[in-house]
Amino acid sequence: MNARSTHMPQDVQRIARQGGAFMAEIHCLKCEQPTEEITEPIFMGKLEKEIKNNVCQACWDEWNKPGGVKTMVINEYHLNLGDENGRATLKKQMRAFFKLPDADVEFKDYRT
Repeated sequence: MNARSTHMPQDVQRIARQGGAFMAEIHCLKCEQPTEEITEPIFMGKLEKEIKNNVCQACWDEWNKPGGVKTMVINEYHLNLGDENGRATLKKQMRAFFKLPDADVEFKDYRT
């Protein structure tokens, strides 16, 4: 940054460092930290907006990466995602993992 940038508000400096892209901040319910929102599409239908408003990229990656928490839930519960009950169970566990409002089950982390 040059000498002129020291007089810029911090938000403007942050945007400039990111190449001019504005990144909105959220408070992630899972990690309980203020952080940047998820920017790419996550293809979650009706849940996408709720997830993007309440879950950070790092927590989403923990859930969705290959071999991540989503895979653990599918394997531990022997879920058949071709079946509506299997998809419903996965969504309930996802809501509980992210600590989203109205999660009606408790998340059991089998990784520990």
